[in-house]
Amino acid sequence: MDPAQLFQIVNVLPMPIWLLWMAAPSSRLSRTVARSIWPWVLLAAAYLAFIAIAIAQDGLGPRAFGSLEGVMRLFDSRWATLAGWTHYLCFDLFVARWIMNDAPDAGYWLTPILFLTLMFGPVGLLCYLTVRGPLGFDR
Repeated sequence: MDPAQLFQIVNVLPMPIWLLWMAAPSSRLSRTVARSIWPWVLLAAAYLAFIAIAIAQDGLGPRAFGSLEGVMRLFDSRWATLAGWTHYLCFDLFVARWIMNDAPDAGYWLTPILFLTLMFGPVGLLCYLTVRGPLGFDR
């Protein structure tokens, strides 16, 4: 399969989880998904496959990570870019999972934080860590 086709598939895989968590953060289904690990196993396995293909086809090695220019060259590879995007998808969703499990009773207070985590990863995490104590989510 072409990396562009795989991007279309991988890009939508986490969306039902994000939508569920933002629309019904306190629901039984949301809580069940937040306790499961299969979405991250799936995304991590896809990442592993994509990065392995990038290394095999494009000869990418550990030296590429040693400078900004090297990392920029990684994104000249369609497979490495797909792997990088999958990395973002997996880890941003994992941060959201941690937030969901850390504040199981926060309800709709989490919706804007989850949205920020979806769109801007660390910004959502920073917002959550900032309001966690004052709103009593830190148990």
